[in-house]
Amino acid sequence: MASKNKAGTTSGTTSGTTSKTPGRTAGKTRSPAKASGTRKSGGTQKTAPRRKPAATARPGLVGKQKRAGRTGKKQTSPQLAHELKKVLIGIMALSAICLTTAMVLDIVFNTGPGEPPRQIKQTVKTVKPSAPATPPKEPEPVRKPAVPPIEELETKTKLAGLKEKTGKEFVYEVFEKVEPPRKTPAKRPEMVLPPDHSPKICLIIDDIGYDIDLAYALFNLEPGITFSVLPGAPYGRAIAEDLSRKGAQIMLHLPMEPVEYPKIDPGPDALLVSMNPDQLISKLTKNINQIPMAVGVNNHMGSRLTTREDQMNQIFTILKKKNLFFVDSLTSGRSKCLASARLLQLPFAHRDVFLDNFQNVTYISKQLNRLIDLAEKHGTALGIGHPYKATLQALEQELPKLRKKVDIVPASTMAQIPG
Repeated sequence: MASKNKAGTTSGTTSGTTSKTPGRTAGKTRSPAKASGTRKSGGTQKTAPRRKPAATARPGLVGKQKRAGRTGKKQTSPQLAHELKKVLIGIMALSAICLTTAMVLDIVFNTGPGEPPRQIKQTVKTVKPSAPATPPKEPEPVRKPAVPPIEELETKTKLAGLKEKTGKEFVYEVFEKVEPPRKTPAKRPEMVLPPDHSPKICLIIDDIGYDIDLAYALFNLEPGITFSVLPGAPYGRAIAEDLSRKGAQIMLHLPMEPVEYPKIDPGPDALLVSMNPDQLISKLTKNINQIPMAVGVNNHMGSRLTTREDQMNQIFTILKKKNLFFVDSLTSGRSKCLASARLLQLPFAHRDVFLDNFQNVTYISKQLNRLIDLAEKHGTALGIGHPYKATLQALEQELPKLRKKVDIVPASTMAQIPG
């Protein structure tokens, strides 16, 4: 009995102890073995057979791998930027080397714009050190040529834009018609002169400044001729100064736009219809200043400009201020010059006869006789000619007869303020 009790006590104690122990052990720690499963059977513990754990990654190791992966990605970006910097620095260095080389070559081999380097070698070869060095001649200063004396001027220069006829003769003037129709200027009353007064004619020779010999031949033939000088002519001013000192009357032959412009050019500094008032007055003043000894003005060409009353008013305003008279060459039958002269009270005259529209001695002689007839009828008449050889020959032939009938007077005596 004693032994049974002892055994029962022992087993009861053991079982009680056993029943308490698992609860404490489970509350504190559970081993993987216990977690996998422990079965109680009648107060005794039965342990299930252990299974081999599956190959799973440890949490700590997985975290490290992820961080390592992120770190690898972050590390690649700085490496790429570093490589790009190296490439850019290399390119910049190469460019700097190329530019420096090009500059050096340019300094060494450049010979100036448009000259090949080969020319340098040729120049170097031609230099001979043994030859004696000669000092270079200093260039002479460029001087403005003065107007030569009349006696030394033997050639003539053609005015740009002038037509030519047969031979080498110049055409100094153009007209709408051979004899343009005239209105008011042609209607002059007939005059009965006293017996001791002769009719008066004025002979104006235009376009002086190109043919020196003809100009002096005309002056020597008749000192009473009035010479109208082109401002753009090469010898115009020199001839004008010399003839003025000898007593001849000088006029300005003012170039104006013709109907045929621009096919026919009236010459440099011509007055054009397209000019505004400032331009017109500036050109006019320039032309007047070129022939300062002129006492009057007549138009060179001008078959278009003289039909513009507003512009003729502007021109005559300047002429009046400078005390210059005006002779209308009447290159157009529609000229407004008389109306402008009457408005501004400018001394005015007009052409009655063109002497040499045709360069024929017989024709010019007839025109001179016609001029005398008009002078005998009206008391005065004004004829305009040009420095042609035919004109000189006709005057040589007709002047002895002409002087017996009329007096030759300068143009200023013909100019009167229109009523």
